[in-house]
Parts: sequence; structure tokens; C-alpha cells
Amino acid sequence: MKKGEAGVLHFNLTAEQLAEGGLICGGNIDIFLEPLKEEFLKIYQDLVKIKQKGGSAILATLISVDGAFSREEGKALFHLSGEKVGSFIHGEELEQEILRKGGAWLKETKPRVVVLDSGKEDSPWKKMEILLEPIFSEPTVYIFGAGHVSQQLAPLAKKVDFKVVVMDDREMFANRDRFPEADQVIVTEFEKCFDQLQIDPSSYIVIVTRGHLYDGFVLEQAVKTNARYIGMIGSKKKIHTLYQNLMKKGIPRSTLDQVRAPIGIDIHSETPEEIGVSIVAELIKVRREPS
Repeated sequence: MKKGEAGVLHFNLTAEQLAEGGLICGGNIDIFLEPLKEEFLKIYQDLVKIKQKGGSAILATLISVDGAFSREEGKALFHLSGEKVGSFIHGEELEQEILRKGGAWLKETKPRVVVLDSGKEDSPWKKMEILLEPIFSEPTVYIFGAGHVSQQLAPLAKKVDFKVVVMDDREMFANRDRFPEADQVIVTEFEKCFDQLQIDPSSYIVIVTRGHLYDGFVLEQAVKTNARYIGMIGSKKKIHTLYQNLMKKGIPRSTLDQVRAPIGIDIHSETPEEIGVSIVAELIKVRREPS
């Protein structure tokens, strides 16, 4: 802290240490520490904006250059569109690498340490060690329909760390009294319900409206997004009918085959409570799967 330098602390948690501390897992652990500087403020403001409002980027932090920790500029937020917030020593090489591999790195959803080799004899550095952290919005469940199933689903999804947004065209159903746990409750027409939403790969769409017509309105808009998950409640007959209608409108069958319908893991659920459990179980399963 006094030097204003970053560093890595190495820990080897032995069986004896685990027994003394009451821990249940051990091994070798590296902890990267860095002083937070005023020039990082804009980076973290943008990071918070992504978390809250959607989008994705990669946060790159310089760990070391040629094996030595560096006090030079070394933190930047890279958007895959090419926009960069912050500054990074020798950033051109890193930016090219991120633009080339960033999409795949984001899908992994886990931090990684990469080593860049300059590959140039006259370069001022040979190897650069960098921490890359994928940044994306919180996994958000958008529940279309505010009926009995949604009432059971919303608190369950919230308990397992999803952000929850509930939508319906009836204020008497979509309100805070019925959904106190939801992060947001929206009253809107189903025909235009996506106009005010920012759907991205961290979005999970659950379609549980009160009828075929409204499910069709929502599904037609949902399949045009890049949501991580789209699920729709209903019988196989109802689903077949909706799919036929959407294919007549030009939506490919291959696109519709990506929809989880009937929604939820099959646990022979019947009650709204049981259906809520089956849906949340499927949401968790998809969230844990590699993209």
C-alpha cells in the first residue's frame, strides 16, 4: 500500500492449517492485490453501469512485465466493439488479442490470467502477465405474466441469486403487493413489452402469460433476442399451434427448437409451487452450463 504497487500473495493451505481453521478445502491459492487509484474511477463507474443496465466487456489488469510488478498504467475496460475506458501500457497488442478472443472469453464467464509474448526483438518487453475478468450484467429472469406460477417463481429465483423482473398488462396483478421480492415490476402491453428491456446473453426469459395469444406475442419477440434462455409454459398441443403460427411469419423451426417448451425440468409438477421449483431448477442448470 505504501509503495503503491500491485503484488501477488501465495498461500499453501496444508491439512494442518485446514484443521485449525475449520475449513473444508485447501490447496494453493494466489491472491492478487492492487491499490485502487483515482484514475480507475471512470473504469469502475462503467463497470457498475454494465452490471446494472446490461452489456458486456473485459476488464484487463496488468500484473507483471517480464516477471516484475509494474507501477505503469495497467487497467482498462475493453468493449468488444473496440471502445476502451482507461489506459494500458502497450495496449495495442492486448486490444487486438481481446477483440480476437474476447467473445470466447466472455462465454467462459470466469477470470483468467494470460501471458502475452511481444514476439519482437526490439520490444521494450518480452512477456506481459495480465488478469482478464469478464464483466456482464447480473443474470436476470424476465417473467412475462404475473399469475399464480409467477408468484411462486419470483421469490425462488431471487433466493438463488437471479435479478427478477415481472411484467404483465394488468396492474391488479403486476404490483409490489404481489411481488415484493422482485427487483422490478412493469405494467406494459405484451405486444410492446420488449421496447423497454435490454436483453443480452445474461437474460433468462420465462413466458407464463394467461393465454395462447399473449404467449405468442412474447415468444415472437423473445426469439429475436440473444437471451441465454427462453422457456414457455404450456401443453405440447398449444406449443405446436404457436410454433406453426410463428413459422408462417418467417421464424425458422431451428430457432423455435431452442426454446425450452414445455418449460422446466420434468418432475411431474402440477401445482404452481411445484412448477416454480421445476422452472428455477432449469434456470440454475442452464446458468451452470458452459455457453
